[in-house]
Amino acid sequence: MTTVKNAGKTALTIGAATALALFAAWLGVANESMIMMFLLGVLFTAVFTSSLGWAIGSALVCALLFNFLFTEPHYSFFVYSSSDLMLLVFFIATGIVSGMITSRLQREMKLASENEHTAKILYHVASDFLSASGTESVIRKAKELVWEYAGLESTISLGEKQTASTFFEINGASGMLGRLELSGGQPSGQKLLIVQAICAQLGIALEREILVADREKIRMAMEREQQRGTLLRSVAHDLRSPLTAISGAGNLLADNYFRLSDAERRKLASDISEEIVWLSDLVENILSMTRISEQKIVLHKQDEVIDDVIGEAVKHTERLLRDRHFHVKLPDDVVTAPMDGKLIAQVVINLLENAVQHTPPDSEISLTVHAQSDLTVSVADTGNGIPDAIRGRLFERFVTQESDIVDGRQGLGLGLSICKTIVEAHGGTISVSDNVPKGSIFTFTLPMEETDE
Repeated sequence: MTTVKNAGKTALTIGAATALALFAAWLGVANESMIMMFLLGVLFTAVFTSSLGWAIGSALVCALLFNFLFTEPHYSFFVYSSSDLMLLVFFIATGIVSGMITSRLQREMKLASENEHTAKILYHVASDFLSASGTESVIRKAKELVWEYAGLESTISLGEKQTASTFFEINGASGMLGRLELSGGQPSGQKLLIVQAICAQLGIALEREILVADREKIRMAMEREQQRGTLLRSVAHDLRSPLTAISGAGNLLADNYFRLSDAERRKLASDISEEIVWLSDLVENILSMTRISEQKIVLHKQDEVIDDVIGEAVKHTERLLRDRHFHVKLPDDVVTAPMDGKLIAQVVINLLENAVQHTPPDSEISLTVHAQSDLTVSVADTGNGIPDAIRGRLFERFVTQESDIVDGRQGLGLGLSICKTIVEAHGGTISVSDNVPKGSIFTFTLPMEETDE
């Protein structure tokens, strides 16, 4: 098909050059000028066909036509004049050289255009890999690029040995990462270069993902180590005060038992009991956070009466709430909801302990339960509210208020984080808002019906 096209282009070009020469001859133009028109035909043939062979053939045909039409004797291939013979020889030499140069320039221009196109493709390939993140996304992007620029289906396997005879290696800094196999035959030329470039960029991208994963593992390990250190320091600090108080009260009670009045002995025993309860809650929170950190939290859901869950939590904290004005508002009807009763009770206990910790004696604390489309539980206090510095991080681990702790116990900053994890595991939400004119309201919601998790 290409040969037929080139033959047609050559014939049209030679025909146009011959017609122009005949018109010039009719105008009386000399042979030396007319032969330049045939030379233009040779040059245009080389340009249109981009072929040296067709350019040389065009020069020979033009020489024969010039001899046949314009040299003596006319309409004959004989040449009587030595000047006409030299003119034809120089024409053929000039036509061949001009055709060679023109066709070479055409090939180089075509090659330069192809190289430019290939360079643009390689640039787009590299750019597309920069926007892909994640191993699956990178592999999918490589397949799309092979299909877009090479028109071939591909299969990419990572970390496997060679099983096919035709494949391209995907290499990274750490060695061979996998292979790319093509369906539809072995590519060649520009397509081969593009596929090899895609494999090289894919290896770089996969190596980048490995480095990112390793860096994330190191970061998480450092965070775990930092949290472990923070937890140990906090535990050591928070255990010291109650243990000192228990030890002092116990020694005072043992050494001066008979010299103390009944009221004084009851007061010391009550103080010891309060410190033990606080220590028990502290240890329970630490154990809960350990299970959550290890992803061992297991929900044992069943329909629980919310009055019973709230009653258990209030009973656990009644000693802490005895010097507060505490109010409980429950629904008039019996309300049940699917939940792990023990864990939800712990959420309520943590919220009540948090309210006691940040309110002075004789302050008001209220616990309200609403049951509509969702079960809503709110704990409101009249403390100093949440500082803006920690409001956005309130439900994270180890976030504590630096001042205004009423009982002097700083705490580990785990209680609200545990509440958030337990509530979200039930498919609910937890939030905090201001209690106008003073204090805070912690609210969590739970679905009234079982949801698919």
